[in-house]
Amino acid sequence: KYDPWITLKTSHRPMNVSFTNYTEYGIHNQAVRYCWISYYIFIILSSFLGDTTILVASTKYNAFKLHKAIVAVMQHMAVCDLLNSFNICLYLVTLISERNNVGSFLCNFQSYSRYYSYPVSFYFTAALTSIKLHIVQYPLHAHLWTKSKAHIVCGIIWICSLAILIPSLVIDKNDV
Repeated sequence: KYDPWITLKTSHRPMNVSFTNYTEYGIHNQAVRYCWISYYIFIILSSFLGDTTILVASTKYNAFKLHKAIVAVMQHMAVCDLLNSFNICLYLVTLISERNNVGSFLCNFQSYSRYYSYPVSFYFTAALTSIKLHIVQYPLHAHLWTKSKAHIVCGIIWICSLAILIPSLVIDKNDV
């Protein structure tokens, strides 16, 4: 029987309390658990394959015939996606083992890197769209967007997103 108080009690649990997929994800059926495991494996494999292909093709072989600023933002997006894939790997370990056995450090790392990488991914998408719009709207000024300027914009996105995350680390680092 589903008890809504279990979810309420475990939503702000201390880190030393173990939990199961029943309390954390609300998975009550093994078939649903296997579907989630299959889905996460597919996401991890496609992400690792796609992101590493993008990084290798753009850095080593210079395979993309796009504007250099767009390629630079795509590289940062691929790195951010790899960080998200690592988070999904930790979810997968939890789903396969049916308990949290990644430890408190990796549990905190997973939570905070998720809170960090998702907004970064959104900001990279916004930056990519803005750069594309500026290049299309002002084609005579497209040469002003250099690869180094795009890396500077992406660095500012990484740093500003980290600055947003730091207060939650300082205020209550154990409430993940």
